[in-house]
Amino acid sequence: MKVEKRDGVTIVSTNERLDAVNAPKLKELLREIAQAGAAKLVMDMEKTHVIDSSGCGALLASLKVLVKNHGDMKIVRPTPEALIVFQLTRLHKVFDIFDNLESAMKSFP
Repeated sequence: MKVEKRDGVTIVSTNERLDAVNAPKLKELLREIAQAGAAKLVMDMEKTHVIDSSGCGALLASLKVLVKNHGDMKIVRPTPEALIVFQLTRLHKVFDIFDNLESAMKSFP
């Protein structure tokens, strides 16, 4: 996973898989980011082709921590496979999903 900051927004680029193996790492990373005061987080899922229930759980748990710390999370550039998972699990109704990074970054208040 790659983390960068741009214009007050933290961008986390996920790996090819978001599953039981690396979901705990993502959850811990996002918890640290939220507790450090980063209120605006974008998950760039351009490379993520596999998301399992652990990955979905890590995203939801991270969103909960962010909201608790007065932040928010946006999903950007999900692969078709990731988008199907979001739709099947109804997570597309929980997360704001964007086609490009610029629109996701501009969507924060």
